[in-house]
Amino acid sequence: MAFGVLAGQITVIFLEVLLGYVGARSGIIKDRDSKFLSDFIMKLLLPCTMLAGAAVDGEPELLTQAGVLFVLLLALFVVTTGLCRLSSWLHHDTPGKYAVLVGTAAMPNCGFIGLPLCSALLGTARGTVFAGMAMASYNVWFFTYVVCLFRPGEKIRLKTFITPTNIATVAMLVLLATGWRLPAPVQQFCSAVGGCTTPLALMIVGVLLADSDIRALLHTGFLYRVTLLRGILFPLLFMLLLWLLPLDNVLRTGLSIIACCPAGSLAAVLAKQTGTEATLASQAVAHSTVCMLVTVPAMLLLTGAMFPM
Repeated sequence: MAFGVLAGQITVIFLEVLLGYVGARSGIIKDRDSKFLSDFIMKLLLPCTMLAGAAVDGEPELLTQAGVLFVLLLALFVVTTGLCRLSSWLHHDTPGKYAVLVGTAAMPNCGFIGLPLCSALLGTARGTVFAGMAMASYNVWFFTYVVCLFRPGEKIRLKTFITPTNIATVAMLVLLATGWRLPAPVQQFCSAVGGCTTPLALMIVGVLLADSDIRALLHTGFLYRVTLLRGILFPLLFMLLLWLLPLDNVLRTGLSIIACCPAGSLAAVLAKQTGTEATLASQAVAHSTVCMLVTVPAMLLLTGAMFPM
């Protein structure tokens, strides 16, 4: 992708985040509004986006790419979790801090950040498929391993994986594999509704930033460690691996986009539910998200240089 095109897409993304920030700071978007919008996006808009993304014609390799992306991202989560364990051992972290480190540094925000970035840089259809598989990979590792760090001894529950987004992702893969298509009015509806997902998701990120005490985030070394790992070190290591693997640059770009996303917010939610370093987890997510204004453009520009399309 040309530098000018990439820079333009990054600018649009930044402006959409800024709109949410301004809306929250000015009082137009209240706290209850952001919670409603988050649920609205994840449970209603995102499934429509997934279904709309299945309408890709003439690209039979997309399903194979989606499978490769799922496997490589799952491997990434396993490896970065191991690196987080090493970091925690070197810093003598408590079990609670280790849980937060894995939940934030090893697990990127595939939904509110990954989906908009993939859609903007790879096209709506392909970007949606890639982001959908990234979220599926995230859920597998988060709910089979990460959740056990916050709730030791808890058994894996099948119903945890039965969410509107996961159901829609499976339906999307079936449509891609069979070549079936939704009825034209339904497809048009899903495309129209799904088109709202990207800007709204980025506005929610802006709202999150507005709710954070930026000054309070500047004095905790642990937060810088999360951001350094999540936003710089892990993406660079993954991009180097992708450069060595025999993959096409479109798939490499999609994987790199997910790898450079800031910390996922689900760890902060789980920390609050379990009483495990809840404040630290929220600060880690906020710190990583604030720093994404620098780390994500830098990593995406490097991605464009390494994997030109």
